[in-house]
Amino acid sequence: MHKILIGASLGAIAIGGINHQINVMPCQLLEPGAKQMCELATIPDTAAAAQSGFILAGTVTAVGLGLFAIKKSRSGGNHKLIGDRAYQNENCLVGHPNLNPDSFGSATNVGELYAQQLMQRLAQPVPQQREFPWNWLIYSAVGIAVATALSNPTTLQTIAQTPIVKPTVNAIHQVTYRTPPAIADVAKNMDSIAVLAIGHAEGNMTASGQYTSLIHGHIDPSLIGGRRVLNKGWCSNYGRGGTLEEANKGCLERTQSRVNLIASRMEKHGLPPEQNFELFLNILDLWNQASPRVSDVAPKVAGDLHKKRLRGEDLILTTRVESFRDENSGQLSAGGLFNICANPRNQAHDFVKSYPHRSEKWRAACIRWDQNRRATAIRNVLKYRGYLR
Repeated sequence: MHKILIGASLGAIAIGGINHQINVMPCQLLEPGAKQMCELATIPDTAAAAQSGFILAGTVTAVGLGLFAIKKSRSGGNHKLIGDRAYQNENCLVGHPNLNPDSFGSATNVGELYAQQLMQRLAQPVPQQREFPWNWLIYSAVGIAVATALSNPTTLQTIAQTPIVKPTVNAIHQVTYRTPPAIADVAKNMDSIAVLAIGHAEGNMTASGQYTSLIHGHIDPSLIGGRRVLNKGWCSNYGRGGTLEEANKGCLERTQSRVNLIASRMEKHGLPPEQNFELFLNILDLWNQASPRVSDVAPKVAGDLHKKRLRGEDLILTTRVESFRDENSGQLSAGGLFNICANPRNQAHDFVKSYPHRSEKWRAACIRWDQNRRATAIRNVLKYRGYLR
């Protein structure tokens, strides 16, 4: 078992490492802020590749050991049989206590004699060799690797979604699931859930609430109007200036100003925010990210999709994408995102380059890539804080 475990672990490291290097190659072309966000977005893919490598390499190792054992068993048995026969031919006339000279005229007696000698040899104790205690070294290394992986919320979520682990995780969450805070308190202070969710979606905070380097200031990657706008604070305040403390305070005030409006519009369209808390945070994130028209129409879009029986993650992602559709032209409109997707230096460009430039499919692929990334970040925060089953 420990040999299979070694093979599986090496496979996970090899395939996960190769996959990670491939995934982050486009990120190296980005500016420091966008580069970090890009690399964070590749973690689930790397974890999934490592998991596949673990299973594949473990299976191959097990099969290889099995074939080797069968081959060794067959070759060893043949040599033993030949050796016993040679031993019998040379020594059966010398000093055997039960030897009867007349017995050599009977094939049956010769067979009995051979069987006796074979049983005597099998009865002798097999010398045992002391081996280096590899097991403890292997189990310790695997334990350290697992503990390191589980310390990352995104990797933990990926593992929790596997078919084997998911039922147990769901059972635990049913017991430990926390009631969402009052809507009025979602952006009350820097430890509030909306702050963590939006801050992580922006790349300015980790899922646990720690600051990243981006929160101190980074150039907005959208380059709307060709301007290099400095973002600062947990919400990326888009050039509103001030120190980091002032930027964070301004982000709180700006977010709080929209909470009640979004909540009332969700109520109006049959989706109470308390019962649709993840959707509520995603619409609040739209207010922070995009033009006000996007978050203004999002509750209605979500209500219409809910009537069409969309639920869960599908409802959230489709709401986020379709809210960017211009009511006058009927086209998806997101100038800043389109600038990001049109730039070959950005990872998003890889998701749209197969479509005609600026076509509707190109627009949809661009917006979906970004909105899926942000929705996943918000979901990670909710799971990390225990608000999501």
